[in-house]
Amino acid sequence: MSKVRVGLVGYGRFGRMHIKAFSQIPDAVLIAVCVRSDKNFQEARDELGGIPVFRNYSEFLRSSDADCIDVVTPNYTHTEIAVGALSAGKNVYLEKPIATTLEEATRIAEAQRSSKRILQVGFENRYSRFWKSVKTIVDGGDIGPLRFGKIDSWRFPLRGGSQAWKYDKQKVGHQLLEEAIHYVDLANWLFNAKPLKVWGFTDSKESLARVDLKNAFFTIEFEKDKRFLITDTLQGFGADLSLIISGESGSLNGAVRSESDDSPEVESYLKLRDRNDKTSTTIIQPSGQLSDLTASLADFVLAVKNGEKPRVTVEDGFTSLSVCLAALQSMRSGKIEAVRLLES
Repeated sequence: MSKVRVGLVGYGRFGRMHIKAFSQIPDAVLIAVCVRSDKNFQEARDELGGIPVFRNYSEFLRSSDADCIDVVTPNYTHTEIAVGALSAGKNVYLEKPIATTLEEATRIAEAQRSSKRILQVGFENRYSRFWKSVKTIVDGGDIGPLRFGKIDSWRFPLRGGSQAWKYDKQKVGHQLLEEAIHYVDLANWLFNAKPLKVWGFTDSKESLARVDLKNAFFTIEFEKDKRFLITDTLQGFGADLSLIISGESGSLNGAVRSESDDSPEVESYLKLRDRNDKTSTTIIQPSGQLSDLTASLADFVLAVKNGEKPRVTVEDGFTSLSVCLAALQSMRSGKIEAVRLLES
C-alpha cells in the first residue's frame, strides 16, 4: 500500500482541521468527503477542488474506494457510521466518544471484531508534548507505583457546534462525553489499571438533567486501591488545566494554561520530585491542537498501512465512555456506581 486512501465523514470546523492534518501526513491521501447539511455540501464542493463530495453515506461507502473512514460527526451518529464502515471492510478513525451509550459502543466493538478491521478512537491528548512527558515520567518509575492522581479543568463553556448540537441531550449524550472524557482516558492511560467504581457529584441536578453542566466532580477507583479525581468546571473565562500525581516514591504536578483553545500563547510546565527526593521543573513547549491531531492520525495511518493494532483501541473508547456514564449515574443516584468493562 503506497498511500492510505482516506474518506472523511463530516465537515465544519473540525472536519477542516482533519483535512489539514491529513495534508501533512505523507502516507495518506484524502479521496472523498461525505457531508450531511446543504451548507457544508456546497462549501466542501467549493473548497476541495476535484475531491468527490457525497451526501448519501451508503453511496459514499460504495463509491469512494477508501481504505479507511475518518468520522468527524456529532456523537449520536457515531454508531451508524462506524458500524457501516466496518461492515463494508473499512478501517475507522472515530472521534470520541465512541458512542453515547454502552449498548451502541458494544455494537461498534462487535463490528470491529467481526470485520477484523482497525478502529482507533480520537483521544489525541495522548499525543501532546505535555501528556507524553507525563507518561514518560510515570512509566520510567521516577515516582514509583502510582497511588493517586487529579486533573482539574477550569475553562469557558463548550462551543455549541453546528445548530448547537452539543447542548442537545439526544445528540451529545451528555457534556461529560465532550470534555471530561478526555481526562478519563488520560487517567486510564497513565494508571494502566482496571477502573472499578466511580463516585460523582455536581452542583445542580437541574443542569445535570439539561446536559449543560457547570461543575462536575468524580473519583475513579482503580484496582489495587488507586484513585483518580477529576474536576470539570465550565464556568471559567480561560482554559486552565492542572495535574497532580502521587506515587509511592515521589510526585508530579503541572499545568497547561491559555486564554482559549485556539490561543497561541500557552503556559505549560511539569514539576517532579523523584525517588531520590530531587526536585526539578521542566517548561514544556506546547505542541498545539493541530499538531496533536496530526500525530494521532499519522499513528492511525501507520497502523492501517502495516496492519497493526492501534495504540488507542476500541476497548479504550468503551472504558472511558463507561466511566463517564457511571459518573453521571452516580451524580443522579448519590451512590457509588460500578464501571462496566467490555467483555472479551
